[in-house]
Amino acid sequence: MKPVLFIFCINLLFSIKQCARILGVFPAPGYSQFILAEVLMKEIANRGHEVTVISPYKPHNAPPNYKTIETSDVIENSDGINLYELDNESLFKNILTTYQYGNIITEVTLKDKGVQQLLHSDENFDLVIVEQFFNDAMKGFATQFNAPLVLFSSMGLTEWNKGYMGNPTLPSINAVSYTSYTNQMNFFQRIRNLVGTIFDYCYRKWVFYPIQKEYLEKYFPASINFDKIISNASLMLLNSHFTTSENVLLPYNMIEIGGFHITQNPLNKDIQKMLDEATDGAILFSLGSNLKSSDLTPITLNIILTVLGRLKQKVLWKFEKDLPERPKNVFISKWLKQADILAHPNIQLFITHGGMLSTTEAIFNGVPMLGIPVFADQKMNTARAKNAGIANTISLKDLTEEKFFSLINETINDSKYSENARRMSTLMRDRVVRPLDLALYWIEYAIRHGGVRFETPVLKMYWYQVYMVDILCFLICTLFIMYMLVKLLCTFIQKEKCKTNSKISHTKKYK
Repeated sequence: MKPVLFIFCINLLFSIKQCARILGVFPAPGYSQFILAEVLMKEIANRGHEVTVISPYKPHNAPPNYKTIETSDVIENSDGINLYELDNESLFKNILTTYQYGNIITEVTLKDKGVQQLLHSDENFDLVIVEQFFNDAMKGFATQFNAPLVLFSSMGLTEWNKGYMGNPTLPSINAVSYTSYTNQMNFFQRIRNLVGTIFDYCYRKWVFYPIQKEYLEKYFPASINFDKIISNASLMLLNSHFTTSENVLLPYNMIEIGGFHITQNPLNKDIQKMLDEATDGAILFSLGSNLKSSDLTPITLNIILTVLGRLKQKVLWKFEKDLPERPKNVFISKWLKQADILAHPNIQLFITHGGMLSTTEAIFNGVPMLGIPVFADQKMNTARAKNAGIANTISLKDLTEEKFFSLINETINDSKYSENARRMSTLMRDRVVRPLDLALYWIEYAIRHGGVRFETPVLKMYWYQVYMVDILCFLICTLFIMYMLVKLLCTFIQKEKCKTNSKISHTKKYK
């Protein structure tokens, strides 16, 4: 027993030595985003680290080394925003609304009593993880506690976050997230995308950043330079994979871990029984955690109910209120374990808003989709899925009974959708290492090495140097000067020639 006890004690001492104190800042009010934060931070705690998380939500069955600073006021302050209205707004209005949304989240979180107590405490952390979600002032937590910074993006790679790690935005192939474009845009799409990219950059630089800088100065006790923290992260974890986000160019400091949150859990007895008995197949219908199906207009709701009633499949719908007029084949629930339901073999179709989590879970389980995107990255996600041959899409404003019914049947009955979905599922599952393990490796790597920076040259260059605008201007000016010199020379030669001819003519005249 003594050798065994000795080895146990050595392992215990080693684990204590490796234990780190980690602060997680996940301020977004969307519950789907918290699902990602919960999985990541609980795994960190399960590996022996001491975790403190700032979030509007508390985790289920948290271990004793997992502490939450609950900022529930964020949920109340974001409830008044009607996200369905954004579907009818312009690209520019969507950009403005998202940044304003981020400002609300940032200020409400930072002025929270528990957060302020933490900021004014003597706490210390070995690492700070911040969800990158229009909340750049919150990068100040790392500077406040003198700890390395790791960023986490629940939406994968976007124009909102890639610049922080020195990944240049190329409007020719990097579509603005509010559009329904893929990385293969036609001429006119590239024009609109360029305008949107420039507008987004200018608004972020000249309007959004100054407001975030004010929050940094107002709510943090230490004097922190906003310009220095904006691109000071060691690395960024991306909730994406090439099956969900196309093939993108990534520097070494951006790590894709898409699908890390997916596990297989048993369904409750009622849902299991309903799906098992769905001999004609079943459909899952969910518009995510931010959008509520119960907020759909009566006209849209009537169209959907009429179409669902015409189907032979059973439909499991995430609906937040009672729905007494629903057809007999429609079952509703206020919350559903989406990934577990999608894993059931009788699920033939997923009707979804096209959020990143929903798209990832559908691809992981090989289920074709019918996308009804509304805002943010949903249109792009569903466009990518359609381009991959695993989905159809329709907007709410174009929703009619015949279109909706036809698209549902086409996606279910045309075998190409299910075959492509199964192929994509195989690609997503076939990984060198489990994505959650990959995330933990890089997090602990940052702790071990004190936040090693993998800086790309882009971070040390001005935008006009990155896109060689200065060289282009130089070439244009050089060509213009050469043109003017040649023109002046030609004019001079012409004048001299005229003078010579004039003298010759004058001489001949007097002879």
